[in-house]
Amino acid sequence: MAIPDLYAEGIASGWKVIDAAKLSAAQTLEADVAIIGSGAGGGVSAEILSLAGLKVLLIEEGPLKTSDSFKDMDERRAYRDLYQEGGARATSDGAIAVMQGRSVGGSTTVNWTSSFRTPAPTLKFWAAEREVVGHSVEEMAPWFQKMEERLNVEPWAAAPNPNNSVLKRGCDKLGWEAHAIPRNVKGCWNSGYCGFGCPVNAKQSMLVSTIPEALRNGATLVHRLRVKQLQHSDGKITGAIGEALRDDARTPNGVSVTIKARHFIVAGGAINTPALLLRSGLPDPNKQLGQHTLIHPVVLTIAQMPERIDPFLGAPQSIAPTTFNG
Repeated sequence: MAIPDLYAEGIASGWKVIDAAKLSAAQTLEADVAIIGSGAGGGVSAEILSLAGLKVLLIEEGPLKTSDSFKDMDERRAYRDLYQEGGARATSDGAIAVMQGRSVGGSTTVNWTSSFRTPAPTLKFWAAEREVVGHSVEEMAPWFQKMEERLNVEPWAAAPNPNNSVLKRGCDKLGWEAHAIPRNVKGCWNSGYCGFGCPVNAKQSMLVSTIPEALRNGATLVHRLRVKQLQHSDGKITGAIGEALRDDARTPNGVSVTIKARHFIVAGGAINTPALLLRSGLPDPNKQLGQHTLIHPVVLTIAQMPERIDPFLGAPQSIAPTTFNG
């Protein structure tokens, strides 16, 4: 079964996609809204704002890689092309790896499709301890539902793969509740290749969902463009300065790109967003910028099993214990 390359067809039909590696002279790009980062936040923002009729510029530091790029199922190539620092990003002490995406679609291109709503205790904590407003359980419910419908988020109906089956059996034996994980997939082939880009466009990442819709509605996508600094004056962002990258999407090619927009959205994730804000020297009177990063570490569990377990086959995450939630 042939899988169409959405971007080859879209660009041929007139989608505005700029590969900054091909630029040979300084450029100025203008828009109503410039969005820095094309992952979950950036991709959804681009779709919503372009549908509202605004001129949207979506900027990604990494390359545009599509289903045609993933068909070789080469993990070495995938780490190089799709992950921050080739998959080697880690905490300063090297104790925890940070598997963060770095291509069009951001981490949604390489995540394992587990799609949980933000837990109610977390939303309540943000409200009580961090004075976050507008994000209560009741206020977020329609937004969660909207995106679940948009990205086809449903509990995984197929049988769990061997390692998830072991997890379910263990939970059952201990009397713990465990349920199928909601996954954002449509027509999944259950290949287990989720972490390296979906070769069949089943994963409803931003790469195949919101970004194509934004492009259909006139948005412009620029990839291989690193935003170095936000320009600001009198408490307002006035522009941004970027540098075009070579084909490797890492080394600058010497071409400067100036970005002008009425509004800016910085959607580079919990690491790259504060890094950009710090580089830009934005006001930080309470010295809180970049001080409260939280990550979700994954603990590896290894055991010698009586039967053969091939965890690389099938959906990599499909069962979740829920006894201890909240």
